[in-house]
Formats: sequence, C-alpha cells, structure tokens
Amino acid sequence: MPVADSDIPDALLAVELERLAASRAFRRTPGQVRLLRYLIEQTRAGRGQRLKESVLAVEVLGRSASRFDSGRDTTVRVTMRRLRQRLARYYADEGAWAAIEIVLPLGSYQAVLHRRPQAGGAKLPSIAVLPLLNLTGNRELDVFCDGVAEEITDVLARLPGVKVVARTSAFRFRGAVADVRVIGQKLGAATLLEGSVHFGQGGMLKLVLQWVRSVDGYHAWSGAIEASEREATAAFRERVAREVVAALLRRFLEDGTLRSVPSAGQVVRRSSIAAAQERFDSGRYLLRLETVEGYRRAIDALREATALDANFALAHCALGRALVNLVGMTAAPANGLLTGARRALARALALDPELGEAHALSGFVACAFDRDWARAELAHLRGIRCAPSLPFAHSAYGWGLMMNGRFAEADDQYWFARELDPLDLKLRTHHALVALYAGDDARAIAELAAIVEIEPRHLVARVLLATAHLWRGDMSRAERLFAELAKAHPTLTIGEVGLSQVEAQTGRTKVARARLARLTRNRRRAHLPPYQVAMIHARLGDTKAAIDWLSRAAAQRDMNFVCAPVDRTFEPLRADPRFRRLLERHGLHPVWGAAR
Repeated sequence: MPVADSDIPDALLAVELERLAASRAFRRTPGQVRLLRYLIEQTRAGRGQRLKESVLAVEVLGRSASRFDSGRDTTVRVTMRRLRQRLARYYADEGAWAAIEIVLPLGSYQAVLHRRPQAGGAKLPSIAVLPLLNLTGNRELDVFCDGVAEEITDVLARLPGVKVVARTSAFRFRGAVADVRVIGQKLGAATLLEGSVHFGQGGMLKLVLQWVRSVDGYHAWSGAIEASEREATAAFRERVAREVVAALLRRFLEDGTLRSVPSAGQVVRRSSIAAAQERFDSGRYLLRLETVEGYRRAIDALREATALDANFALAHCALGRALVNLVGMTAAPANGLLTGARRALARALALDPELGEAHALSGFVACAFDRDWARAELAHLRGIRCAPSLPFAHSAYGWGLMMNGRFAEADDQYWFARELDPLDLKLRTHHALVALYAGDDARAIAELAAIVEIEPRHLVARVLLATAHLWRGDMSRAERLFAELAKAHPTLTIGEVGLSQVEAQTGRTKVARARLARLTRNRRRAHLPPYQVAMIHARLGDTKAAIDWLSRAAAQRDMNFVCAPVDRTFEPLRADPRFRRLLERHGLHPVWGAAR
C-alpha cells in the first residue's frame, strides 16, 4: 500500500531527486528536472490547485505572461508529455530500485508521490564473495588474494538491486571445509563466489573463479583470468573485479533476476602511488582491530597515506572513520579529533562525491556530535544511495532514526544491515538497543543474552544487558551484572555507574552518593563521561544536578548526549521544562510523546 505523500521525509525526497537527476534518462535534460522539482514543491506546499498551463509557462519555462497563448504555444503540453515518458523510462531502468515513485497523472499538473516498499534481503539477489585460496605456495600473496575479494565486494556493494554480504561475515569462512549450501544458509546468500590463485604459464598470476548457487551447488559461471606479462598487480586486481562483476550481471540478466544493468559509478578507487596504497592497507587492517591502540596507529598510517597522495579519497575517508571511532571509545576529548574527522570526510567527498561510506560517516558526525538531524538524514540517505550494500550506511542511519524516536524505521534499517553482515555481533547488539529504547525489554534481554552467550567478553552487550534488567526492575540481576563489569573492567567507569544507579533505585542513596563521590574524585585516573554522572543524579532524584551534567556533556561533545531524548534513565526529567529547553538549545527534540 503506498505511503502518503505527507509521510515521505524531505531528506529522502531530496536524495531520490538527486538520483533521478544523475540518471541516464535525465542527466542531459536539466530543464525537465527543474520542472519536476517545481511541480513537487508546489504540490507538497499545498499549492497544487494553482498549477495550470499558463503558470508553468511563465514561472518555469520563462514565457511572457502578457504574450503567452496556450492555443498557439504547446510547449507546456509537449514538455509534460516528454517528462512523463522520461519518468516511465527511468523507473523501468535505473529507477527500478528507487524508494519513491513520482507520478504525473494525465490531465493534472500535481505530482503524486508513492513511497515504494523496499525489497527485503530475501527478495533481492544475494551474493557473498568468499576468501580466495592461495595455491601458489607464496604466503606473501595472501594479501593479494584478500585484496581481489575485497575489490569485487566493493564494486558489488555499490550496485542497487542486489544484496552483498559484508567482508567481515564472508571472511569468517576462510579455509573452512564446508558445503556451499551450509555456507550460503549461514550467510543468507543465494550466490557465492569462490576461487583460487595459481601461477600460470611463465609464472604469471592466474585466477580460477566460479559463481555457485548455494541452494544446490550448481556452477552458474566459471572462468580463468590470467595476468599479462607487464601488467601491474594493482591493475590486474582491478581488471579481475570488473570482469567478474560483469559476468555476474550478465548471468542475472539472462535468468531474469535483474531487469537492467545498474551502474556502480567509479570502479577504481585505489591510489596510483604504491607507498600510499601500502599505508592505506595498513591503516585499514588496524581499523579492524577495533581497539584504542589500533585506532591510534591507524590514524598515523592513514595520515601518512594522505600525505603521500593528497587525492586518495579512500584514505581520507578511512582517516575520518579512525578519528570518529577513537572518540566513540571515549579514549580522548572529542572536539580536537572531530575537527580532523570533519576535514578528512569533507576532503574525501570533494574528491569522490559518490563515496557512500564518507556520506554515512558525515551523517553520523552530524547526528551524534553536531546534533543536526536534517543534515544528518540527508547524508545518511546519500550514503545508502551510493553504497546500498554497505552495512554501516544502514546501521548508522538506523542509529540516528533510533535517537529521533523513529523506532520502526530504525528496526528496518538494522534488520537490513544484519542481512548484509549476518555474523557481526556489534550490529546485533546495536539492533537490540532499538528494542531497549522502544520499551521492549523482553526482546532486548533475549537478544543481548544470546550475544553474551556467543561472546562472553562482549563489553557493550554486557552493559546493555545489565541496563535492560535495571530498566525492567530486576535489581538483583542488574546489580550482579554491573558488579561483574566493574571487576572485569576496573579502568572503565560504566560498571560503577551502573551500581550507583541500582543503589539509588533501591533506596540506598547514601551508598550511591558515596560511590558517585569516589568516581568524581578519580576522574583523572579513569575517564568519566559527564553523561554517566547525569544518569546517577537522575536516579537519585537530583534533577538540577542531572541537567547541569547533561549540559556539560553537550558542551564537551559527549556523543551519548544525543541519546538523552530516548534514554529511559531520564524519564523523571521529561516533565521538567529545563530538560526540554536544554535539548532544544542543543539541536535535539523531545520525542517521547511521538516515538514510534
């Protein structure tokens, strides 16, 4: 059932119009795009009834109001007929995966917008690129093998209309001796790419690859690609990616899975400077460690990469990610790192406007630190448009939707992100947070308990599980879990903060205040985010102190501050106008009455 025009966010419409304007059907007809934008703006502003042939002739096509004669000048009717034809051509081709369909009914100039139901992962052709086997006997070529698989995954991830499993999940099957049907089921992928690297004639590298249907093991395509005598390794890797993706798309067209070949935009994004590429590869590896030390070393490597090649968009983007991630680990003050992150992401997008990850990261910074949701949502949707199979693009948008109380939409984004990266426990943990903020404690507890059972050391899942029991009112279990966290992570404050909340909630206010006093005295030894102090004061009923500490959190760019409108810890503050004013002063909005 189509969604009403009034329920279509402005940001989504803006990004869909950007997609349409850049399409083959419209890129050479800016006048028709301008007309279409005008019709949509007038209709959405409630001025659709005034849209007549004479109005369009004067306000859009530049005709003279005193001289225009619709009996002689058919320009408006001809232009509208051509616009309808282009829209039909667009939605039959590149716009087949558009989130919004724009209809111009015959006999009317008002634009009708329909929000299309987005195909879930089960309805899209799904692909996983498995790690390639290195059969050369040269272990130094392991990096090359992984690079080929990543290159193919990166190209596929930019294609609309297909679901591409993330590298983090696909590479869990490195060296696994398992039936392709089992692997396909675990990854949720109908098609698998597997292959191996050998030495061919004259010692040149040779790749043997095949696309396999996971449902029955049928080889849908196979081929061998061999490097030419003087072909550089990087060039060979890029050629492999192009040829393999082209073969897959041809197969999808032949069997009717796709109706047209989508455009992936820019294919080659590597640096032409070998040293810069090497530092980038090192930085990307360090990013995957997801540790404070790893992020710091990644920043150094990526700064070297951008110094060696100032036009290397991927390196600037990765540097932005490393800086943002370091802030997220509360390992350093936010403001200085954020300045560098914004600069790096802006440079990445100036070099490559279609870099989906840079858009998604920019959206996260705009939401979490700048508290500018309008700008953030636009960036998130651009990220999804440019990289529809990038899990982070969907999860980052889901995170922002969650903080704005749009829980159902956030749930959808996290489900899709998890389909793209089904074995990522971090995604699953953040998805459980949607249920927790939405008040579905039972679902959140079940999910978080399952994650902790898989990975008992998962810090965020353990913190959220203890918090869920606290919010549900199971104080004894919450106290036990927070005590375990405090013992296991003595340099982190979250366990002690949780215990203080439990003590306050169970009437042991003197004990809670004494623990809070110890925490604040030791702030130099263990970083104590002001948001956490506000949580304790809220539990103690110290409304003024809680608001004061939240104000500090906002001033220090504590990324947790953006959670305040949906964080149930602050429910006692919601009736206080000072809390509302604080949120609004820093770009946030009270969403508890409208959360959905």
